[in-house]
Amino acid sequence: MNIVVTGGAGFIGSNFIFYMMKQHPDDRIVCLDKLTYAGNLSTLEPVMDSPNFRFVKMDICDRTAVYGLFEEEHPDVVVNFAAESHVDRSIENPEIFLQTNIIGTSVLMDACRKYGIQ
Repeated sequence: MNIVVTGGAGFIGSNFIFYMMKQHPDDRIVCLDKLTYAGNLSTLEPVMDSPNFRFVKMDICDRTAVYGLFEEEHPDVVVNFAAESHVDRSIENPEIFLQTNIIGTSVLMDACRKYGIQ
């Protein structure tokens, strides 16, 4: 199975990746992360050399990039952990929260519909 995990360099996403790779070692996981304040690539160091793991620095709001990745990887499942989640930052700059949490999720849903991912 091919699984795309967004926000995979964050705390919850990285732990999900570790769990899935341990429990389902034959599955392929592609991790997308924009690497903002909440994402840390070094968190994924334990799996970076795995042949069934790929990291892609990507913004889920970039429709062209997301569609291109879906065409390349043919995911069976998409798990979305990408989100702006710090309340103090939402007060300072709500547009970023709307962009990632609403528009980014919409881009992922459109890509799933376009490429037949249920």
